[in-house]
Amino acid sequence: MPPACTSSTPKPESACDMPIRPEDIKAFPTVYGRNLLAEVQNFVAGPYLVVTMEDLWPHLKALLPADTPVYFVKSMERADLEADLPATAQYSSFIGLGGGQAIDAAKYFAWRHGAKLHQFPTSLSVDAMYGQRAGVRDNQIVRYVGWAIPECVYFDYGILEAAPKHINRAGIGDVFCFFTGAWDWEYAHLTGKCEAKWPYDAGLAKHSLKLAEAALAGKDAIRDLTPEGIGLVVEAFKWGGASYHGAGWCPRHIEGVEHFIFYALEARTGVKFLHGQAVCLGLIAGAMMHNRRAEELRAAVRHIGVDIRPESMGITWEDVDASLRGLQGFVRATGLPYGIAHDFVVDDAFLASLRQMVNGNG
Repeated sequence: MPPACTSSTPKPESACDMPIRPEDIKAFPTVYGRNLLAEVQNFVAGPYLVVTMEDLWPHLKALLPADTPVYFVKSMERADLEADLPATAQYSSFIGLGGGQAIDAAKYFAWRHGAKLHQFPTSLSVDAMYGQRAGVRDNQIVRYVGWAIPECVYFDYGILEAAPKHINRAGIGDVFCFFTGAWDWEYAHLTGKCEAKWPYDAGLAKHSLKLAEAALAGKDAIRDLTPEGIGLVVEAFKWGGASYHGAGWCPRHIEGVEHFIFYALEARTGVKFLHGQAVCLGLIAGAMMHNRRAEELRAAVRHIGVDIRPESMGITWEDVDASLRGLQGFVRATGLPYGIAHDFVVDDAFLASLRQMVNGNG
């Protein structure tokens, strides 16, 4: 049995709970192939509803029967999704077709209706296809709720290849975030402020860092979106989603300050960002707060081809500065896990350094 916890002194390993073995954490079934979406009518239990985005549908509808019912995601506010429940109650299966919002909305409906779920990500922009919970918003604050397990996750190479390269490349944000997530957890551990329900587990942190390092070493393949590069990103996505649940809903080894910065930016500006793009901006700011590998990670993000300048995201440096100055209050007010953001004081010098880091060399 696990050893009893008798002291609040930080320990190098998880001493209060049995460490979790990464090899015991399994991801959802995954299939790679071509022309996969066109097979939907032959294996998905009907009636089914395709959940997607309005701008994607013109490029994809020819792959499905002409009378395929479709739901266009307009909002991820939980109240709005709840309002649409009656109109979606007749369907036995939901097909998530798109990026994070479509994938999460399909999860939400499948959960609320007790229906089957099939996921068809159209890009590698976010790891949402591997999580059971849906990322909804409650008054613009991100909350992860629900329980929906897809029958399978399908990566259709033809669809992925048709997506703009910058969208696929942005998925590196949900891989490199393992660096700052693990550092945040270690920081909370060393300062004796880990949440009691999530005591530090060196094995989980080590496995996350291993996958992030593999992606860093394979940055050429990820930039070029080769099968090897796609595989590196998807393997990390699998771990991020599966280990959140497999570690008892513990997010500490897979996200931290970089996502908190993204949440703060979204809450302040109301902008619906390309997820990985905003997370990569948070990654660099978070690495600077930790004083660990910021220049190396900035070079890798630039090499892969993710533009993290505020103007590329439809916001200004003033938005970024205000969000970072308010970050300490934001993480405390929203109850986010303890990390560097709770203690780091953002001043003029830090903001000037961040601006130089982000803007340097284009």
